[in-house]
Amino acid sequence: MTDYAAVSVASSQGTAVTERSGTASADTVPAGSLVLWRNTGIGAHTVTLTTNNTVGDLAVADRTIALAAGQVKAGQVPKDWGDVNKRVQVAIDGTASEVKYYVLDGN
Repeated sequence: MTDYAAVSVASSQGTAVTERSGTASADTVPAGSLVLWRNTGIGAHTVTLTTNNTVGDLAVADRTIALAAGQVKAGQVPKDWGDVNKRVQVAIDGTASEVKYYVLDGN
């Protein structure tokens, strides 16, 4: 499993960011980070963010993100989705390596 850190993109000069390649279920991202997802494949993919926690005694449902072929989406991973280590597991269906992503921090 790889625990990817978020790259700070707060500079107005621009920041070099690292492209990550998807795996079936072996990676995590920091809760609170901004993630840009890019499907490089010819078919659709589903990314699942596994929350594994509760808020106010209620289970937080896993978030699925649908990516059509060639589609790019960005979104923030809420801080309260993190596990005890403040991490959120990423799972990608199908040929997971077709999904590329960037883990960013705007602070």
